[in-house]
Amino acid sequence: MKLKLSTKISYGIGGIADETMYTAAGTFLLFYLTSVVGIAPAAAGTIVAFGSVWEAVCGPVVGFMSDSIDTRYGKRKPFLVVAAIPVALITGLLFTTVNVSYGVKIIYYFTMTLLYWQSFATYFVPYLSWGSDLTQDYNERTVLRTFAYVFNQIGMAIGLILPTAFVDYLMNMGASRETGWMLTGFTIGLICAAALLICGLTIRDTDKKDPCENVAAANGKKKKKKKITGNIKIMLLEYREIVKLKPIRYIIGASLLYLIANTFFLSDRVYFFTYNQKLEAGEVTFIMILLTAAGIGLSPFIASLSKRFDKKNVFMWGVFFSGICLITAKFISVTSFAGSCIISCLYCIGNTSYWQLMPSMIYDVCEAEELFSGKKHSGQVISLQALSESLSIAIGSQLLGLLLQMVGFDSSLKEQSRITLWWIDSCFSLIPGFCMILVALIVYRYPIDRSRFKDILDALEKRKSGVMINLEEFDDIYR
Repeated sequence: MKLKLSTKISYGIGGIADETMYTAAGTFLLFYLTSVVGIAPAAAGTIVAFGSVWEAVCGPVVGFMSDSIDTRYGKRKPFLVVAAIPVALITGLLFTTVNVSYGVKIIYYFTMTLLYWQSFATYFVPYLSWGSDLTQDYNERTVLRTFAYVFNQIGMAIGLILPTAFVDYLMNMGASRETGWMLTGFTIGLICAAALLICGLTIRDTDKKDPCENVAAANGKKKKKKKITGNIKIMLLEYREIVKLKPIRYIIGASLLYLIANTFFLSDRVYFFTYNQKLEAGEVTFIMILLTAAGIGLSPFIASLSKRFDKKNVFMWGVFFSGICLITAKFISVTSFAGSCIISCLYCIGNTSYWQLMPSMIYDVCEAEELFSGKKHSGQVISLQALSESLSIAIGSQLLGLLLQMVGFDSSLKEQSRITLWWIDSCFSLIPGFCMILVALIVYRYPIDRSRFKDILDALEKRKSGVMINLEEFDDIYR
C-alpha cells in the first residue's frame, strides 16, 4: 500500500519526539547528574540504568495494551495524544536542579528519571507500531522510515545542540548554569509534546480491523472485561510465543549490542570532547550540527542502497564499517577537533543504518508472527525490540558510570588523570567499535530479506483465501 505524502510527513514529525528524548537523556543525563547536580558517577549511572529498566517494563505492557484496545481513533493514536502533557512537564522537571540534601537529590532524580522513561514508553511503542499498521509494502516501509529518520535527525539536533548551545547562551546572558539547564529541559519537553500532538492529530488513517478477529467480535458482541491477572497471563503467553521466532531473537540481540555501543558513544562523547579534546562549547555544538547534517545527508543514500541491495545487507555493512572506523580511531589516537569531526561522521554511517533500517526490519517480523499465530500483534512484537533498547541503555549507562568511577573520574577537576583519559577515549571508540562488529555478525544470520518477506505475504494471502499453509516451509523463521 502506497501512503500519501502528508501521512509520511505527519508520521515523520512524531519521530522528533522519540529521538529528542532519547538523545537528550542518552547524551546529557549522566553528565548533568555528575557535573551539574554533583551526584557520584556510580550513583548517577544507577539512576539512569533504573530509568531504562523501568521503561523496559512499561514498553511490553503498553505494546499489549495498544494491540488490545479498540477506539474510534484506532489502536495507536490515543497513546501519542495522552503522552504529550506528561512529556512536556516531566522533561523540564528532570533537568531542574533542586537545592536539597544529597539523599533527597538521589530520590528526586531517581523518581524523575522513572517518570521520564514511563512517559516515553507511553507513546514510543504505539508510535513505532503504527508504521507497521500503515503499510505492508516491503519498500514503502523503508520509505516511511526514511521520512521518520529525517525528522529523527531534527530531533537528534534538538537533543544534541540545544543543551550545549542554549545553556551556553543563557549563561552568557547572565543566567546560572542550573537555570540554563532547567529552561532547556522545559523547552525540549514542549517541543516533544508538540511533535506528538501534530503526529497524532493530523494522520487520518486509523488501524484497520484485524481480519482474524474472532466471530464474536465480528458480530459486534461486547466482550466481557477480563480480570487483570487473566490479562497478564494472556500477555505473557503471547510474548512467549513471539520470542520463539528466530527473527525476533536476532533483532533483540542486534539491538541490545548496538545500543550498548550507542549508549557508550553518546554519553561518553561529552566527557571525551570536554576532558580529552578540551573543546569549547561552540566546537562541540558544531560537531553536533555536523552529525545532524551527516545523518540527513546519508538518509536518502541509505534508502536508495536498501532498495537495490536489500536493507538487511545495507544495515549489516554500514554497522560493520563504522565499527572498524571506531577501533581504528583508538589506535591512531584522535587528538584534534578535525579528527573528532571525521570520526563522528564515520560513526554516523552505522548509526543512520541502524535507526533508519532496524524499525523497517522489525515491521517485517510482524507479518512473520502473524503467519504463525494467526493474529497480528504489532505492538507486542515491536515492544520486545524496544525492550532491548531500554535494557541496553540501562546496561550501557550503568557500566559507563561504574567504569568512570573505577578509573578515578572527578567532576571537580579540570584535568583528569592519564588512566581516566585513556578509558574515556576507549569508551568513545574501542568499546562501541567491537560491539558494532558483533552486531553485523548477528544481522548476517537474520533470516528475513526481500525474497523471504514476499513468501510470508504470499502465504498470508493464501490463508485468507482459505488455502492451508504448510508452516514447515518456514522452519528457518520459526523455532
